[in-house]
Amino acid sequence: MKYLIVIFLSFSITGYGLESNKLGIKIYCVKEGFKNSSKNCNYCFDVNTVELDENPILDENDFENFYWKNQQIVLNYSGKQKLKKIKIELSGLPVVMVLNNKRVYGFWFWNMFSSFGCDRVYTYPQNDFKIRFGLPTNNAFGEDPRFNKILEKYVRNKYKQD
Repeated sequence: MKYLIVIFLSFSITGYGLESNKLGIKIYCVKEGFKNSSKNCNYCFDVNTVELDENPILDENDFENFYWKNQQIVLNYSGKQKLKKIKIELSGLPVVMVLNNKRVYGFWFWNMFSSFGCDRVYTYPQNDFKIRFGLPTNNAFGEDPRFNKILEKYVRNKYKQD
């Protein structure tokens, strides 16, 4: 009996089997205080060096679908409830898309009432959750990171798309 308790406690302490260790798609908030990574880009940040919150704000259990072709995530009920609790400033909320615990790209949750432009990847998660590049469309900086081949393969397989 002692051995079973020790094994159980070991798994609990190391976090083995916890939700945050599961593989798949997750979206994490970037912790405050990060530095802009380019003087020519207002919303650029280095996805590999920014510090992320400990737990994801959304994961694929919150997705009803992820339409690859038009880059749109459709949230289920739990995802919509989580999204209601997230405060998005007029200047946006920086987040990172993670696949199987590897950072894929950074983007911004954008406030529907904002008049700010965004020169990187953004989405209006409370509206249609289409992930876009450059707001307005002629205001984009750098290469569009959304069409990552590894992410595409995963999404097309997971959500059974052509």
